[in-house]
Amino acid sequence: MGPDSRAQIALDEDMSLVLMRSGNHIEASVQVRNSPSVAPLFDLVVATLPHQTLEARLSDVNFDGIRDLLVETQVGYGGVNVFFDLYLGTPTGFEPDTAEQGLSNPEIDQGRKQISTMMRSGPTWYRDIYLISNWRPYRFMTTTAAGRGISYARFLSDDGQLQQEMITDAVQEDPRDWQPVQLILPGGAPYPLRGEPDDASATTGALPDGSTILLRRFSEDRRFALVEHANNRMTGWLKTDWLPMPDGVRF
Repeated sequence: MGPDSRAQIALDEDMSLVLMRSGNHIEASVQVRNSPSVAPLFDLVVATLPHQTLEARLSDVNFDGIRDLLVETQVGYGGVNVFFDLYLGTPTGFEPDTAEQGLSNPEIDQGRKQISTMMRSGPTWYRDIYLISNWRPYRFMTTTAAGRGISYARFLSDDGQLQQEMITDAVQEDPRDWQPVQLILPGGAPYPLRGEPDDASATTGALPDGSTILLRRFSEDRRFALVEHANNRMTGWLKTDWLPMPDGVRF
């Protein structure tokens, strides 16, 4: 949509979506043919330049066979991040409240039934994957680049609970196939595991040299890594100085 424009999009034979824009102000409503009734959808001010074209997309985002609406609301990082709000469709229009806000550069994967978003902040890229539960999207995975070809990934349940986390260098097409980096502890004395990423934290056990471990995440200062023994599932924090890190890890 241009800075001062009106668009009318047919939703079916009897119903249309009407979008009206004046500068940074945009309104949407659903109109029924041969009827004076108008159902307002939203009335908002978007955070973009007044002269910039805004995008609105009709797409089946939650894969229920009904078209949904993505509306551009903001542009950031010099045009790299384009944010959208999502309104889920109903047989008679759209839900009045947003299902998701601030989806950055969303892409809909009809084959895998996923929504993918990408956002850049400084030198770091962030990627999220949304799945559908009860016809509503939820954030299933969020990733942060941890180096060249290395990502830190968190996997969530549909109620937002953390299910799994990992450092991975095996980024597959489908995140459900991702696996954590495996390392073998070099020879030497047993490696003390700590309960927290701190030298003063109490030890919770020790791993013998030659153990195969899985990388789960790094501490904020990258001095420690949360690891899990590949066989007995013992988990704790080890100093990253002790670990033979894969090429590409950024410290």
